[in-house]
Amino acid sequence: MIKNFKRLSYFAFFIILLIIFSSLNAENNKTLYRGNGAEPDTLDPHLATGSWEGNVINDLFIGLYTKDEYGEPINGSAIDYKKSKDGLKYNFYLRKDHFWSDGEKVTAHDYAEGFRRVMNPETASQYASLLYLIKNAKEINTGKLDINSLGVRAINDYELEIILNYPAPYLIELLTHYTTYPIPRHILNKFGKDWIKPKNIQTNGPYTLFNWRPHDNIHLKRNNLFYDDKNVWFDEVIFYPIDDNEAALRKFRAGELDTNNGYPENKSQWLKKNMPKNIKHDNIRVISYLVFNSKTSPFNDKDIRRAVSLSIDRDVIVNKIRNFNETIAWSLVPKGIANYEFSNIIEEQNLSQDERYKVAKDILSNKGYSKNNPLRFTLKYRSGGDQKKYMVAIQSMLSKANISVSLEASEPKVLYNYLRTGDFQVGDAGWIADFNDASNFLFLFETSSIGLNYGRYSNNIFDNLMSKAKNEINVLERSKILKQAEVILMNDMPLAPILFGISRHLVQEDIEGWLENPSSFHASRYLKKKIAP
Repeated sequence: MIKNFKRLSYFAFFIILLIIFSSLNAENNKTLYRGNGAEPDTLDPHLATGSWEGNVINDLFIGLYTKDEYGEPINGSAIDYKKSKDGLKYNFYLRKDHFWSDGEKVTAHDYAEGFRRVMNPETASQYASLLYLIKNAKEINTGKLDINSLGVRAINDYELEIILNYPAPYLIELLTHYTTYPIPRHILNKFGKDWIKPKNIQTNGPYTLFNWRPHDNIHLKRNNLFYDDKNVWFDEVIFYPIDDNEAALRKFRAGELDTNNGYPENKSQWLKKNMPKNIKHDNIRVISYLVFNSKTSPFNDKDIRRAVSLSIDRDVIVNKIRNFNETIAWSLVPKGIANYEFSNIIEEQNLSQDERYKVAKDILSNKGYSKNNPLRFTLKYRSGGDQKKYMVAIQSMLSKANISVSLEASEPKVLYNYLRTGDFQVGDAGWIADFNDASNFLFLFETSSIGLNYGRYSNNIFDNLMSKAKNEINVLERSKILKQAEVILMNDMPLAPILFGISRHLVQEDIEGWLENPSSFHASRYLKKKIAP
């Protein structure tokens, strides 16, 4: 009896020690494992273009402003600002407790140099046109003015002045974008283009770059010099470039991932039934579309572009294939944009799909195309996820209108290089708003938007309306002008809008701090792991 009691006591003591050890181990293993969708092409904030790059960059760097866990702008380096009465001059006052990860101070000079670097034509920043609202930015970026004439200057170490060409009520939100981030001048000057390598890089955000093994993982470690380090829970973050959502789901279910960007479309109902607490959706401001190369035949003909667009059965894609409560797109600018009246513009939206096929076939017939002589082109698209199924469906739909499509898949960074260089006929594209304003969608098709206007669309009337809107102070009048521009754009059809989407994520139940928001901003600094009692 006594022996049995002793054995039970030893066993209970062993169990208690095991629980304590497990709890301590969980507390000590503060590593966050994140599935990130695709392999980044770069982590240089002035050269990056993809959201999968931004996810990592936003853990490494902080700008004048950043976003909170709700996706709303909050102070970053800047602690306050002063704006002139005409809304053209901003003076930003920087915090004095902000350092690069090697201990050097983050100063206004780092920001001024960063803006100049983005605008320098030699940098070839794809997002440079996003900052054309700054005085002389466009002229500098197109080689017409000297870099030192940019309307950005450091007044002293902790005051930065930015002068605009026109009032921009969205400026603060724009300054959360990684294109506006500073650079460590002392590191860039020393290492040049190699400044971004793990052995050289210095960061000013919550994490530093420890290691990057291409197509394997990106390993970040805590930056103890970050001004808000006391509120950062995870010591390390590891990003995995998993573009296969099926593989990502398997890793997630095996506990190898804490979060993942996306999940398989064909597992949607299963996940809702079996893992409802792990599904997270963000109703983001995003559009998915096909873009036409407007400079090359046959897509320099807007009627051909319209025929292809009308042959896409958006209802099947949105409500049967994807089935994520997304919205069919018949325009470029989605719902929920501030100070802008949403409307579906393409007039054939009210026809049945069979009627749209007839319109498309009639257009193509008048251009000399038929069942025996179909319109032929190659559609380049992003590999990974469920994109292939989506593209195969479009291929089948277009065949009903005497259109023969060849599909060519590439990893995202390769596809976007094709798009930027104009090496495509029709491309699979998407855009997530950088700030809540209609202009952030419409500017993609301005002639001056080099690198983002993939199809090289150009219309002087559209460009003039965009310029007019930039200089219009009255919010209502500005909205009307932007709407006129959107109508002209959709009549020219340089794109085939398909859907206004959502972002989908998988998040383990023990991860706290993940809040759904329209920016789909989920920085690692806001997340923590719930430790079992």
